[in-house]
Amino acid sequence: MAMQESPVKTVKVRDKGPWRRRMWMWIVAAGLDVYILGFVLGLQPSGPLCGSPLLRESHAAELIGLQKAGIGAAAVCYKNIDADSVPVWTLMAVGVFLVMAGVAVRIVTIRRSASLD
Repeated sequence: MAMQESPVKTVKVRDKGPWRRRMWMWIVAAGLDVYILGFVLGLQPSGPLCGSPLLRESHAAELIGLQKAGIGAAAVCYKNIDADSVPVWTLMAVGVFLVMAGVAVRIVTIRRSASLD
């Protein structure tokens, strides 16, 4: 009695370059870079007596405003802080979005490779 060999199931392995295999890492790294850039810019003071968009301490401008009988130094500081906070929060949001997109790309590639098996 002769044994028959079962047909070998061949699996196609798609040869991807290193960029395509690690694309999700690049996206996550870019997202972290953008987030850190937003954080660093957010800690920069908005003026000589003003706080920063992430640390809104403008006590010096408030004290000068009280001593000079209401020259509005604190109001100008808070306007500058508000104007500077738009790009800071935008950069931080884009950074978080890129990190989430990189993780989503990784999940999709894992599921696609699992469905090929």
